[in-house]
Amino acid sequence: MEQIRAGEDFDAARFRAFRRAIRNALTGRARRLVELDTVLDAAGAEGRSFGGVQEIPLDKIVGSAASPAKASDFVPGFLPANRRLRDRWTRVYTAMTEGGELPPIDVYKVGDGYYVIDGHHRVSVARSLGRDVINARVIDVQTRAPLGTHVDPEDLLRAAEYAQFLESTQLHRTRPEARLECSRLGRYDEIFKHILGHQYFLGLELGRHVPIAEAAASWYDTVYLPIAKAIRRHKVLEQMPGWTEADLYVEITRRWLALSEAGQPAGPHPAVHALLEEEAKNWWRRRMSMALPDRRKTPR
Repeated sequence: MEQIRAGEDFDAARFRAFRRAIRNALTGRARRLVELDTVLDAAGAEGRSFGGVQEIPLDKIVGSAASPAKASDFVPGFLPANRRLRDRWTRVYTAMTEGGELPPIDVYKVGDGYYVIDGHHRVSVARSLGRDVINARVIDVQTRAPLGTHVDPEDLLRAAEYAQFLESTQLHRTRPEARLECSRLGRYDEIFKHILGHQYFLGLELGRHVPIAEAAASWYDTVYLPIAKAIRRHKVLEQMPGWTEADLYVEITRRWLALSEAGQPAGPHPAVHALLEEEAKNWWRRRMSMALPDRRKTPR
C-alpha cells in the first residue's frame, strides 16, 4: 500500500512541477532551482564553518549546491521534474513513511536560506509529505552581502551591488555593525559618491591622503549615523513601509541639499520633515485618484 501511495504522490508532485514550470515560464520567474554558485558570485563568499547537525525548516531550503545536472532534476519547491526520478523518489518516500532511519542531508547555509549539497530526493519527499523540518549537516557560509530566502534575479543584482560596495569601502571590516541594505538598484553608487566627497574634504582637513576605507568609516560615523538617528527618532521606517534605512538616507540627503540650495533651514531633521510631508501628499494624492471616478468612462 505504501508503494502504491508513493507512486501516486510522485505523480501528483510531477504534475505540480509541470504546472509550476508553465506558470513560471509565463510570468518570467525562475524555472529551476537557484544555484549556490550564482548566489555566491553575487553576494561574495567570505568564509565557511561547520554548523553541526540540526533540524532546519524545509521552507527555507531554497536552492541547490550540486551540479547543474543534479539541480535540473527539480523545479523550485523541490518538485521532481523528471520521470526517471520515480524509483528513487518512491523508495525514499516508503522509508520515510515507514519510519526508516535516513541520514541527514548536507546543506550550505547562506544568509537565511539553505542550499542542498546532498539530499535532494529527501527534501522533495519531506515537502510532499507536508513535514516542517528535516535533519541536516549544516555548513555556514559567510558572505559580504546578506541574503534572505527569496532569491530572484533582482535580489542577486542588489546583493552584487552591495558586495561590490563593501569590497570597495571595507565597511564590513571597519564597521561590522553597519547594515546598509538598499531595496532599490543604483543607490549604492550614490552612497559611494557621498563617501568619495567625504574623502576629499577629510583629506583637506587632515592635510594628507585619506584611504577610501578610512574615509568610509569616518563617513559612517559622522554623516550616516546622525541621519540614521534622525530616521529612528522620527520613526520614519514605521511611516514608510517597504523602505530601508539606507534608502531613507539617500532620500533625506537629497532633500537636505535641496533645502540648502533654496536658502531654507537645512539639516537631518528639516530634511526628514520634508520627506514625510512629501510622502503624506503623495499618499493623499493616491487616495484621491482611487476615490475619484474616471471621467473618461463617465457616461454623458
